[in-house]
Amino acid sequence: MIHRHATVRTHQDASAAWLFFKRWLANPLSMASITPSAPSLSRLMAEQITRGPDEVVVEFGGGTGSVTRAILEAGVPADKLYTVERDPELADYLRRHYPGIHVLEGDVADIRAMLPDDLKGKVGTVLVCLPMILIPAEDQGRIVDAIFDIMPPGRAFYSYTYSARSPVKRRALSLKGRRVGFTIANIPPASVWRFWRE
Repeated sequence: MIHRHATVRTHQDASAAWLFFKRWLANPLSMASITPSAPSLSRLMAEQITRGPDEVVVEFGGGTGSVTRAILEAGVPADKLYTVERDPELADYLRRHYPGIHVLEGDVADIRAMLPDDLKGKVGTVLVCLPMILIPAEDQGRIVDAIFDIMPPGRAFYSYTYSARSPVKRRALSLKGRRVGFTIANIPPASVWRFWRE
């Protein structure tokens, strides 16, 4: 017997994969992969979250919601999740399929302007679901500076990569970083990195 919930989830996953592939065709460098993150990678990212009761989580690059779903399933309330997505079609998809979350449409480097003023300094964790390794060092710097401006001192952000090396230029950006997880079940296999400033 096939449950209706499983059928709906399968249909949603198929439509998400098709939309993701279409957006990849339109702009391959901004997507990096032709498929959304696998559940194993999404869970690995969500497991890194640190959040106090009055803090929110920010996700960079919501896409079709693979990591978004894992964040919610990890127990983060929908109203405590802010997802940034630059692509209007993907942003609209997130609003329709993940009601209750805050979808911010724009460039992640502008997060300080997009996030409500009362939440600056109350971002527990930032999960970066972007191909950082393909982003020039200067633009990486703008993104990283914006991340640390919205988090309390001493916090870290997380980013995944399909490469064997760090997705972020640590030395140039005065960052400390280490690999905190790896999954072979993703296509392609992926690592999750933690980055912080002393």
